[in-house]
Amino acid sequence: PEQPAEQITLPDPQGASKPESAEDDFSGLDGKLIGAELGRRREQAQTPEIAPKADTMLDAAAEVEKAYTDAIQQTGNDPVMDNLPWEVRDKVKSFGVNPQFREDIETLQIPQFFLKVEQSLFTDGSFELLDKEMLADGFTLKGKAYDIDFAAADDEIVKVDVETGRSVPRAYQMEAADQRYFKEYFSSLPPESRVRQCKDMMIHQLDKLNMVDGSDLRAYVNLIVDGMDREQLAAMEKAPLGFAAKIRAKIETLLNQHYKETFFTWLDRGKIVCEPHYCLPSAIHPTNSTAIYGRSLYEAEEDMNALEQDLVKRLTAIPNVLWWHRNIARHGFAINGYFNHYPDIMIMTQSGKIILAETKGEHLKNDDSQEKIELGAAWRNVAGNQYRYYMVFRDEENLPHGAVSMGQFLETVEAL
Repeated sequence: PEQPAEQITLPDPQGASKPESAEDDFSGLDGKLIGAELGRRREQAQTPEIAPKADTMLDAAAEVEKAYTDAIQQTGNDPVMDNLPWEVRDKVKSFGVNPQFREDIETLQIPQFFLKVEQSLFTDGSFELLDKEMLADGFTLKGKAYDIDFAAADDEIVKVDVETGRSVPRAYQMEAADQRYFKEYFSSLPPESRVRQCKDMMIHQLDKLNMVDGSDLRAYVNLIVDGMDREQLAAMEKAPLGFAAKIRAKIETLLNQHYKETFFTWLDRGKIVCEPHYCLPSAIHPTNSTAIYGRSLYEAEEDMNALEQDLVKRLTAIPNVLWWHRNIARHGFAINGYFNHYPDIMIMTQSGKIILAETKGEHLKNDDSQEKIELGAAWRNVAGNQYRYYMVFRDEENLPHGAVSMGQFLETVEAL
């Protein structure tokens, strides 16, 4: 058993006495050594050479912060590189802005479309960069056309092999004998059951359309299937996923039309505005590059097709062209309307005009061209007098409304 500590009594300054543990007896300490050590520490604190300096530590921290901030500023205007892991960044080809043009783009902010969010109970009001899905407001399938051509709708049946120890399953085209078995089994089910299962399969596939209400989708599919004749039902039972793909294409067409109508309505009412926003990056990272044409904004540009090369070559002969840039699709500047349009060529003139040009071959005079012309014209009308947009074809024959030939375009650039 532990023995209680021996108690001793020390004199109290007030004349009283108090018990203390024997473990608190300081009689073994050397007062001279303690005094010498305290004196040494006082001298050390008063010696500037070896005394720690709070100011020096703060200065060092400030230098580290500045270096970090500088690094952020150098990479912060490079969205492609910023999204890559550090260990692979040095393996990506990068081309910086040519030194003589750096000042030209430091303050340049190219307008893009923004949605004006009105002040409410939950928000103070703001502007959000427009995304086409914002335009789905009010979309419904009720009353929409459902005239769909189901010709050539077919399914490919595949089997999926999930093997133990393998992280990624493998898919194989199912053999003809196995496909016949599945189709025969499906055909053996009662007609009502087959139709119900087909509906469920199609709705499950189409339910991934986030912009469409689930109840609207089910009612739309029911309306389509219930209106089918016997031959169409038989075809649907053989290829329900192929029919689902046809319905998806129809819904996407209706949705895109709604995006367009909503965009122009909101633009006219001032709910969509155009504000300076996009900054050209400090470096680009094209997969294939070329550096043979002068006056390029970057040390090298993304490789171009024959029509684009011809246009750029002619631009280098126009004194009014300060620089040109091959805009990289899905990574560069986009006219963000009811779809994202990435014009091919960007030009800056000596007078400070920014010109966007979309080049098209003769075989591409289609509805896609007309949609881009309409969106480009809408952007130009609200972006400001400093900005221009053109759809450029090589020749003048059969030009779509709003497009120009290459000759007309070059004359305009020279005049600007």
